[in-house]
Amino acid sequence: MAKRFAWLLSLLLLWQGCAVVNENGHAADGACEAKLYGRTWRLLTIDNEEVGLKFPATLTIARDGKMGGFDGCNRYFGKAEVTPTDITFGPVGSTRKYCMGRPGEVEKAMLGMFRGTKWWHFDPRNRLVIFDDEHRLIFAEER
Repeated sequence: MAKRFAWLLSLLLLWQGCAVVNENGHAADGACEAKLYGRTWRLLTIDNEEVGLKFPATLTIARDGKMGGFDGCNRYFGKAEVTPTDITFGPVGSTRKYCMGRPGEVEKAMLGMFRGTKWWHFDPRNRLVIFDDEHRLIFAEER
């Protein structure tokens, strides 16, 4: 059953422009990585909850391993090592403006996810999904 699921998921990824999937259902080639780099990704949801900020939270990852963006409150910057299935973040720093309410909540969630190794893929709508066992961030490419 698991092999059948992986096969179906690989067909879906081929349809969206990324190639094969490994046994965990994650993209397993460099095509998806290339699509990730050098683009600005706007945060849409945190754990299926819409973000809805006046100034959108963003993420950019460069091919040289630098990453950064805006977390809804502060600018952040750091390193991100990307493999076909994982992103290892760190160290990550940020400016230190104090934020309350929703911007502060979004900042806490984003910076919490940008520690250690997380899984990633593109969903069927070409949105970037970064997740672990507890949390999930979904980003859309900013145009």
